Amino acid sequence: MQYLGKTNLFCKFFVITCIAIDLKENGKMKSVHQVATFYKFVDLCSRICHTKRVHYYFLITMTQFNFPSNLADDLQDEIYTKLVASVQQDVDKYNKMWSEREQAGKTYHTETYIRRGKEYSEKVYWYKLTKGLLDVKFFQEDSYGQMANDYYRPFYCTVHTGRCHDQARAQRDHAVALCEQRVNGHLATTDQISSQSFKLGKANLINGIVSGKTATGEDFQIHLQMMWNYRYGENSANGYMTQYVQYRSDRRGARQEGKSVQQSITDAEKQAKRDAKQAIIDQKNLAKWEKFQKLPVQMEKWIDKEIKKLAEIISPEGLALIKATADHMNYEFNDEDREWKIKCVSKDIELHNTLRNDLRHWQNDETGLKALFDKGVDTRNKLKEMYGV
Repeated sequence: MQYLGKTNLFCKFFVITCIAIDLKENGKMKSVHQVATFYKFVDLCSRICHTKRVHYYFLITMTQFNFPSNLADDLQDEIYTKLVASVQQDVDKYNKMWSEREQAGKTYHTETYIRRGKEYSEKVYWYKLTKGLLDVKFFQEDSYGQMANDYYRPFYCTVHTGRCHDQARAQRDHAVALCEQRVNGHLATTDQISSQSFKLGKANLINGIVSGKTATGEDFQIHLQMMWNYRYGENSANGYMTQYVQYRSDRRGARQEGKSVQQSITDAEKQAKRDAKQAIIDQKNLAKWEKFQKLPVQMEKWIDKEIKKLAEIISPEGLALIKATADHMNYEFNDEDREWKIKCVSKDIELHNTLRNDLRHWQNDETGLKALFDKGVDTRNKLKEMYGV
């Protein structure tokens, strides 16, 4: 699929597919649903229709190369067989070691290490083996009245076939994805694949040819060789065996014109990620705006109280209280100080009154309040800072 994003585009006779992307609470993509597919001349506008939690996107179908599933299955079977054989070597080694320990009448293994020139020994704790490709069974011990694994005393182990299968599947998917990327890198978005022929060769090799025609009807072929080897033990990613794949490919015949399929896929993924991030930002801004809309009413109640407090300070009773406090603290509060106090507090009252009048106005002027919000004054504190209150 080629993602059209938010650009204006006039499409001629194409297959247009509309999908909906559901978002989780955190804004990440939850699922994708196909909404409709239709054939017609269309004029795609730049707007993406969306509700609060569902976003709609338009895509144009284009030719993509898909690796043959039968060869992918063969590849996975080979990886699984070799991986199990590699793990089995550890199974045999550990079972022999643990059996000899029991025959010697011991209940744990020890290992020695040297620190600051002195040799130490400690019991071996085998818990980490339970996280790998081994299925380990342990002797049981009483732990506060309940039986639990004694991780110092493993009993026997077998190959964990489920995890080996998952590992083989992951390695197969990785190799197939790289192969598809390589071929799609040679395909233009306007090319059409007419046939493909792949076969499993000897010595870890897959040969294949993808044939097709350009938009102008010219023939082309993409030749591909997929080769792999295996790394074992410490040289592997999982500690047992990992497949490493290499590719050789080239396009013959008609030249590739325009953007490649792989580049279109990459651009679509990047655009989808950008839009997903923007969707999160939009949702946060929407929630912030819904909260900000309530501020005029909430702050009016608060500011009424603040104005009353300020008025009480410069009232005769308030000024008398300030004078009494000054006398008690042995500092002077003369007429000049009194006038300065009245002037400063009166200015504060004026600033509060200005904000109160605007708050009352915004209660009936959502457009003006939204304009203020869009300028970045989007919180209570920013609004107070703007008016100096």
